[in-house]
Amino acid sequence: MNTIPIIFSTITGNAFRLASAVADIVPDHVGPYNISYINDEVLEKFDTFILSYWCNHGTADDDTIALIRRMKGKNLIVIGTLGAAVDSKHASDVAERVWALASEENTLLGHFLCRGSIDLRRTARRLSIPEGEKGHLSQERFEKQKLSLGHPNEEDLKNAQEAVKGFLKLS
Repeated sequence: MNTIPIIFSTITGNAFRLASAVADIVPDHVGPYNISYINDEVLEKFDTFILSYWCNHGTADDDTIALIRRMKGKNLIVIGTLGAAVDSKHASDVAERVWALASEENTLLGHFLCRGSIDLRRTARRLSIPEGEKGHLSQERFEKQKLSLGHPNEEDLKNAQEAVKGFLKLS
């Protein structure tokens, strides 16, 4: 197996925690590295990447989207967190969008998604946006977001490790 860089984008620390957990089980890796430091030289040097992202507006965060769009012909494993239940329609929609994005110009080896804590202060500001306007957050959805606190937990991290082992066909 060739060396695999592990790259994360985070604002709450969730994607870093996922990236760090996965680093523990990937035998030949570098990182985890913050996505801000990834340049074209890094992209040219490696064939396979593990990208850890956070969900934003129903897809990957902007930095992860921009990085994936710069990649061509790479093997990707994409792992992410979102502030909703992983068995929700929202999570399914996120997974579908990220899968399509990562597969557009690259080979997606696998995608893993788990619940992640959100910054409730940040999202609470969206409660004041009128219904029907972009960014509106209902009180009901805000209450559901509170369930994300404490994630990714140890079980989420272990599940991410197992998923990545499967994607890389590690025993």
